[in-house]
This record gives sequence, C-alpha cells and structure tokens, in this order.
Amino acid sequence: MNENLNRRQYIKENFRSSFQFLGSIIGATIESERNFIRPPGAGDELAFIATCTRCGVCEDVCPTTTIGLFSVDHGAKLAGTPFINPNESPCTFCNKCITHCPTGALEKVGPEEKLGVAEVFEFNCLAFKGTICDYCVRACPLGTKALLIEDGKPVVAEAHCNGCGMCVQACIQTYKGIFVKAL
Repeated sequence: MNENLNRRQYIKENFRSSFQFLGSIIGATIESERNFIRPPGAGDELAFIATCTRCGVCEDVCPTTTIGLFSVDHGAKLAGTPFINPNESPCTFCNKCITHCPTGALEKVGPEEKLGVAEVFEFNCLAFKGTICDYCVRACPLGTKALLIEDGKPVVAEAHCNGCGMCVQACIQTYKGIFVKAL
C-alpha cells in the first residue's frame, strides 16, 4: 500500500479536516450563544438550523400563536426560523408544530421535553411581599411537581419544570413575579 498522498488527496483531506474543525467550533458557538427558546422538538440547535427550511408552517398551525419567526434583523443564521416566548404566550405542547413540520426539523421527544425553566423574580412576586398568592402554582399543568409553595412562597423544581409559561400567564402582577428563561 502506498502511504504517500498525491496532491489532490492531500488538499482534499486538509479541506475535510478543516471543515470538521470549523464545524465543531461553530456548533459549540451557536449552542452557547442561544438565549431564545425554540418550539417543542427542535433538539440540537445546529441540526435544527440545518434541517429547518424556514417555511413557517409551524407558526401557521400553532393554535395559541406562541410560535413566531425571526426576522432578518436577527441575522441570516436565524432569519425565518421559529422561536417561542413563553413569557408572552404559553406553549400547550399540543405538538401541532411537530406533526405539520414537513422536514422533520421538529421531532416528537416525549413528556420529558424542556423548553426552558421558570424562575421566580422575588422582587415582583406578591408572595415574597407578604401577600397570599398561588396563581402560578395553580396554573402549572405539572401540578406541584414543578412548582410548589414552601413557607408561603412559590418554588420552582427545575428538574420537573418544562418551561411552558402557563405560570407566567397566570401571574396577576403587572410586572410578572415569575418568568421562563432559556436553558
């Protein structure tokens, strides 16, 4: 076997390894830069961006108008891709976005799906100001598994919270005492 590479093979191997190296750097950067929430089933960000055709079907079929599409103002990488903001409109996990996705960019994951995680903002939360309030806890579709009351104050069990945003919608404060942050 000839261990010497010809010029064409040498250049081909260098390009391939360079692209793999750049891909690993870009992939890690894309995931660490992400401060927004994708719809259910989006999975790995790099695979999602590569698979999503930016058709907008997920936005069209969302019954709660939770899904929006990034504009070109957010850059070419994100333009036309879907996102959700559970702090403005909660996700019911109806999975219509998943079943109607023509490319499979959104895939059914299961009941353990996490969009984000809720966090209590103590400065705005009525319970932390001494008022009896449990609207967020009563609105949580996961019951006291994800959001519970301890010493009269709401506490998020991060391991169980799916980040749907139902608690945010239920909060009666003008400046919400709970919000969902991206993972």
